[in-house]
Amino acid sequence: MVNATGIIQTRVVWKNDFQVVGERIHFDPSADVPPSQNEIARLWPRFSDRAGEIEHVAGGAYGLCLFGPDCEPGGPFDYMAAVGVSRAERVPEGMTAAKFPGGLYCVVTRQGVIDEIGQAFRHFREEWLPQSGYKSRSGVEFEYYDERYKGNHDPESVMDIWFPIEPAKPVPLENRVGSVFVHVSDLRKSAEWYSRLLGVPVREDRLNGSPVYWFAFPGAHLILDDNSGNRQNPAWREDMKPRVMFPARDIDEAYRYLREKAEPLLEPERYGDMAFCEFRDPEGNVQMACWVAAPDPDDDLPAGSPILPRIGGAFVDVKDMRAAARWYTDLLGLPADEENAAHPIYSVPVTRGAALLLDQNRHLNGKAFSKVFYFETEDLAAALDYVKRHGFELAGEPDGFPDLSEFALLDPDGNRIVIAHMKR
Repeated sequence: MVNATGIIQTRVVWKNDFQVVGERIHFDPSADVPPSQNEIARLWPRFSDRAGEIEHVAGGAYGLCLFGPDCEPGGPFDYMAAVGVSRAERVPEGMTAAKFPGGLYCVVTRQGVIDEIGQAFRHFREEWLPQSGYKSRSGVEFEYYDERYKGNHDPESVMDIWFPIEPAKPVPLENRVGSVFVHVSDLRKSAEWYSRLLGVPVREDRLNGSPVYWFAFPGAHLILDDNSGNRQNPAWREDMKPRVMFPARDIDEAYRYLREKAEPLLEPERYGDMAFCEFRDPEGNVQMACWVAAPDPDDDLPAGSPILPRIGGAFVDVKDMRAAARWYTDLLGLPADEENAAHPIYSVPVTRGAALLLDQNRHLNGKAFSKVFYFETEDLAAALDYVKRHGFELAGEPDGFPDLSEFALLDPDGNRIVIAHMKR
């Protein structure tokens, strides 16, 4: 239903990182010139005539407002008429490519002629935002046009306007997989197994009596943990082993927050420039919140295997997908996507790096095993040949799906690790 100001709906959504190719201008707005006659309105026909030159188009058209750090409300800014692309390789002459990180947005869907577009901005800033529990954040503000848009002068035209936002009260956990844990019995054996799988050298300096060995992969680290340190704590139990670590801004703030949202297992543990605490979700999965003063730099790893030294995604097994999706998104200060919660895999939005995948497949299929995470490969056949030649244990035959192909391995402790080729 359209209200008196042309607003159809207002909703909060997460948008993953995206990239565009288009034409950019510097725009100085004037209250004396209506939107249908300004420089932006003249840009769009010019850009549309050349849009067919752009390769790898994915999605609709974007009208991006690029505000500099010194931009004042109502002052000049750069504007870009563009289309979404899956990748930007050969950018047409006179155009530019731009990539934007993922984030939370308020999406105002409006209907009407372009000269009434100001009503949507007023609705967002004066009506919705003050009572929403969110605040504006730095980021790109944009209009999105698809087949619903009939033209600037058609009162039936529908468009979306995306405003970058963040919770007014910040969540102390980042919606990102900082590390994935694999629990092992023999730290050296497991370190050698994973290093051989990836074709990278074993770091002897990380086998120095510590209960963990780690790979500082870009995006998300991998931590092998033999739990020998945990077992020295009489309050620790075997069912307290975490799977995923979420970065925390402040561990004490995170702990207080988790006492309201989850089941903290023990009070925060502190070791020099890092501190952490574990917590349990409603289905019994254990995760970790961790603060570090200075994160380790990513390892510079050689390309010694067709299996890339990069975690593509971490799995969390769930039984009730809708409840789990609501719980994890609420924990991380995100909107729940009820439509996607009807599927057996739900991808919780992350700022970057490895995907966080709630997975109902084992429950639906009555399987006792669990998948821990997946490594990516650009060539599944080469990866399969590599693991066979090097004597790794397969956990069944390769599987194919519309968006990926995969096979699974069993590490020395029987942990199921997936190798996946994503069909982008």
